[in-house]
Amino acid sequence: MFENIDELIEVNLKLLYTSKSQFMMRINFKDECGFNLKNSKVFAEILDHKGLVVLEKDQGFRCDLTDFGKQIYESGGWNKYLETVESFAKFKNIVNMDSQVKKIEQSFLKKIMIASIIVLVLCFFITLLTVEIFKTT
Repeated sequence: MFENIDELIEVNLKLLYTSKSQFMMRINFKDECGFNLKNSKVFAEILDHKGLVVLEKDQGFRCDLTDFGKQIYESGGWNKYLETVESFAKFKNIVNMDSQVKKIEQSFLKKIMIASIIVLVLCFFITLLTVEIFKTT
């Protein structure tokens, strides 16, 4: 529906934040060129779903900026927030991979320990057999 949703959020988050009471009527949302946004109801619902605004309960015309929306704007805006979320997701993937590597290493070390014990037991039995053979001869 909105190809440039992130840019639209950035523009309108700024409008909401800089407005006197930090609320707007949804019909006043703008596109990236400054024109009134088409499908403002859907856009307002998207902002509400993302937790950036709270829609008026009755008709959903008034959009009040949430504390989360304020925090995002004050921290550099929507695009900066998305970069942070993306970086965190990459970091989380790296941590998960590191955890999986450690599990594989532990599994490998357990297998080496078991193999070492088996070799040790076999060496012990071979030694016993060798001693018995030399005793009988």
